Amino acid sequence: MNRLVDDTRREGKEELGGLPSAPACPFCEGHETELMSAFGSHASVATYWCRSCRSPFEMLKWKSGGGDRPRTARM
Repeated sequence: MNRLVDDTRREGKEELGGLPSAPACPFCEGHETELMSAFGSHASVATYWCRSCRSPFEMLKWKSGGGDRPRTARM
């Protein structure tokens, strides 16, 4: 992993491409998550892994019109 991505994770900012570095897990609400794939089951979602509850989840890449957070989907 490149240094730029590692630095942004420590600061809690977004990673390259505008994806959040550690979104909340939809199962346990933990923030010990990591990006597994920028392209999940569809090109419009990214796949994350929760280290706390060991569950995969997907997040839509774009923000919804009503809020400022990307939407998550349970697998």
